[in-house]
Amino acid sequence: MSKTHPRTPMPAAMRLATAAWLIAAVVLILAGASFLLTAQTQRQDSQGLLTLGILGIALGALTAFYSLRLRRGKRSSRETLTTLALIAGVPLLFRGPSLMALGALLLACAVLLWLPQSSRFYSVTDPRVRRRRLAARR
Repeated sequence: MSKTHPRTPMPAAMRLATAAWLIAAVVLILAGASFLLTAQTQRQDSQGLLTLGILGIALGALTAFYSLRLRRGKRSSRETLTTLALIAGVPLLFRGPSLMALGALLLACAVLLWLPQSSRFYSVTDPRVRRRRLAARR
């Protein structure tokens, strides 16, 4: 039952958010691969670069997975990607120009997920279950 409601088209903000998150996933994977390649050529900091490379690729794969779930209207994907954007994006803003751009991209992607159009889309495709209703049914 995770499919989008047939009468609810995906709003433009959500289409843009999905595309932007997929781009962010590709950038994370490429950054991770870059760190791995750099680790092979440097003797100093190779362990740190290797760790960053693996982390970048893992975060990219996680981002891609949840980005694809956005199209299905899953509320958990919005919450997971927002958390990822805050945890990874804010520190990246203070790590130099190239990583600052990636941090800004992640945070901009998160903002798209919380626009009024996006919230309306989620209220139809994956409505929250009220705990009071569940308690009343018991």
